Amino acid sequence: MIVAVDLPKDVLRFLDERIESVPHLEALLILWESGSVWDSSGMASRIYLSVSATNGVLQDLRRAGLAVMRDEGQYSYDGIWDERSVMMARVAQTYRQNVTRVTLRIHGRVSAPVLEFARAFDLKKEQ
Repeated sequence: MIVAVDLPKDVLRFLDERIESVPHLEALLILWESGSVWDSSGMASRIYLSVSATNGVLQDLRRAGLAVMRDEGQYSYDGIWDERSVMMARVAQTYRQNVTRVTLRIHGRVSAPVLEFARAFDLKKEQ
């Protein structure tokens, strides 16, 4: 019998507020767990995206304060926001134990631009 377990609220909040896609989460976890510097090419082979798409993911993580650019095109995990890695450890454990549920949570979100477009359409429809 499979028992449904609620995902931790703090992890859900982190995913909702700071993670744009599953590749973003995968790249972040690789940066955190490896403790190494990665370029787009090396990371692309791990997260199964093109080099250009992976470069975008790494830049997004940098803008979100989750990664830092060391040299041109070289990224590493930026742990300033989570100095003792408590949250990252919780995120990693939750993801490992609930891959499908976490993935569905991330995929199930509607992006802000889509919501804005939908709201604009609804306002025009009401007028």
